[in-house]
Amino acid sequence: MKPILRALYLIFVAVDQLLNVLSNPFSSETWPDETLSARCGRLGHRNPYKFWKAVIDWVFERILRQGPNHCVLAHEKEKTRYHSPPAGRLSKGVEQ
Repeated sequence: MKPILRALYLIFVAVDQLLNVLSNPFSSETWPDETLSARCGRLGHRNPYKFWKAVIDWVFERILRQGPNHCVLAHEKEKTRYHSPPAGRLSKGVEQ
């Protein structure tokens, strides 16, 4: 990935994580290192996450053309610590 694209991606992830915390800072289900998309993927079976999951998935599929199930895929990525440095990532459920 080109350095400028990587920088923009990292800024987007950081803003997304901040929005996640600001959306409900007093909830025991809020984690500071989780994106709003991943949170909706994790809790998408309940309200209000059901609604926001549908909205976010629609935006990523219809407008950004990134395919369906963005929130569930974001949650799966979070579980592997995709945004962590390579040494801190999980590989098939086992820490490296």
